[in-house]
Amino acid sequence: MKDKPFAYWLVVFGVTWGQIILISSAIREPTAHNLTLMLAIQASGLYTLILYSLRGSWMPWLVKRPLPNACWLGIFNAAFIETLFWGIQKILGATDVAAHPNLLIDLGLTMPWYAGMVVLFVHSQRRRNFSLAVVLLLGALYEVGADGLVGGQIIPLISGKPVDFVGSWVLLAALAVWQFIPVYSSMVLAPAWVLEGARREGSGQLRKDKPGRRAWLDALTPLIWLAPYTIYVIIIMNLFVK
Repeated sequence: MKDKPFAYWLVVFGVTWGQIILISSAIREPTAHNLTLMLAIQASGLYTLILYSLRGSWMPWLVKRPLPNACWLGIFNAAFIETLFWGIQKILGATDVAAHPNLLIDLGLTMPWYAGMVVLFVHSQRRRNFSLAVVLLLGALYEVGADGLVGGQIIPLISGKPVDFVGSWVLLAALAVWQFIPVYSSMVLAPAWVLEGARREGSGQLRKDKPGRRAWLDALTPLIWLAPYTIYVIIIMNLFVK
């Protein structure tokens, strides 16, 4: 799972660029919204670094059953990050950062996406063993699909709100995708560590399938979950969310 130089430097420059914009925005306009985004995204990246530094204490337990444990780890981290965003938003008095002001509704809206995305990613990672830099880039791509496409365009469009499709995609490509890397890092990178640790121990559960399709199809497989997830969100919003 050796990183290719291009993917590695793309992650380094992308994260650096995203952080520069985050910090400069918070300094220039220190609104509750901008401060929440900056602190929550940075805290998400810090959480992943803490997991990595403590991997010697939790990794030996999880590699015993790598596939289910990698899935559960990613799902737990997703719930933690979502709660982290919600908590920082609550403390700073921001709005429209977390999915909903009520934490239970927030998790009810977001966790089905996270769970499906993580499970599909883990199985794709088992097949392909993507490098860690590529894993981080894929996490950002999955976030673009969920937060950028579904949350930022499809749901507002269905709700009758105006959507600037061109402007939003330019913003996503130039800025938001790079800010998303730390947010999804613990959801995809930590499960990848578990699978890699199991491979090093020679786990028979991780025999790589003979790929019957191109690698990019495996990489994009988690995005398939956006279709049923979008239907789920529409139903939940119409029934329960006011």
